[in-house]
Amino acid sequence: MAITIQCPQCGSNRLYKDGLRYTNGGTSVQRWLCRECYYRFSEKKPLQRNPNCHINTESAYLSKRQVCELLTEESKNLDTAANQETTAGEVKTTSANAKGSIVQFAWYMHKEGYKSSTMKGRQECLQNLINLGANLSDPEDVKRLIADQKWGDGYKKNTVLSYTTYLAMLGKTWNPPHYKRPDTLPFIPLESELDQLISSTGKKVSTFLAILKETGADPGETQPLRWIDINNNQKTITLNHPVKGHKARIISVSKELIDRINTLPKTQETIFKANIQSITRNYSNQRQTTALKLNNPRLRKITFTTFRHWKATMEYHKTKDILWVMRLLGHHSLKTTLIYIDLETALFKESNDEFTVKIAETLNEACKLLEVGFEYVTDMEGKKVFKKRK
Repeated sequence: MAITIQCPQCGSNRLYKDGLRYTNGGTSVQRWLCRECYYRFSEKKPLQRNPNCHINTESAYLSKRQVCELLTEESKNLDTAANQETTAGEVKTTSANAKGSIVQFAWYMHKEGYKSSTMKGRQECLQNLINLGANLSDPEDVKRLIADQKWGDGYKKNTVLSYTTYLAMLGKTWNPPHYKRPDTLPFIPLESELDQLISSTGKKVSTFLAILKETGADPGETQPLRWIDINNNQKTITLNHPVKGHKARIISVSKELIDRINTLPKTQETIFKANIQSITRNYSNQRQTTALKLNNPRLRKITFTTFRHWKATMEYHKTKDILWVMRLLGHHSLKTTLIYIDLETALFKESNDEFTVKIAETLNEACKLLEVGFEYVTDMEGKKVFKKRK
């Protein structure tokens, strides 16, 4: 019976062969590189550490893979002829070099301070180029290959950015092609459809979805939530792990959500033990089951980010305050938030423009009206007029 080799670090069997290691007796041992966590190990026993190498364990991303100075020195010349094979005078990227390039690329972005989400996306784009047979040493070949693909302009732009970063690692530049990501409006479901998914998924996934719905947080901000980020008395959630381009913030939530979160087991510092990829796969499977059961194909279009778009659109419809929506989402720029004005206009175009009008005779009355969402209009006959959309 065939023996399946698994990564000793994460248990994955998605592995690359990573060359051979030779023992003192001259026998060869197969080396492997995990495609999930990038842990490098040997088939028989762990790699022998060089006494002069320095193991970097400061990063949570690369702490699962042994990286030493000697290894990074060896990877500097991955683009040279020593690591490539020549066919009819043309330099081609070998399989072994491709694997090493991915690892080197990840290490370079880690040192440059890229966010883990950016690193993952750019690694996937570079791996896709390699799978398609791109010659990473020839920018024109890469440019031609990208142009020939039936990808959307958004993905082509991401691939161009990934290859530009790869060339920067090698100290090279190129004349990149220009692709513009198309402007599209996100899908906004009905609230009842969101509630159907929350009620039909498992305990942990449904809690994850409920947090997304009430806070409008990015899934990358929700997954690392810790128990100390939940304030039971004030009924707030602190988003202290903002994703790229967002600000940390405190969001008020309902008592029902706080109670739902507290039903989860407190066995560790974080609320959700699984990583975002595992949570996404689990949700995708349960969403498919619910869509079939309820015969509603619209549910398949609801991703984690859809909850965030829905929350922002509803908040703008309720308040008509785009600055409030910007602060809720944690955006640094108002330009990013303006899309929700268009979404709200499209979704509620049939709503009437009727208002409730109130008159305040004292400062105290005016303050109370403002607190419940009324908007100041004007002064008439010594009194202040306020309005609020019905």
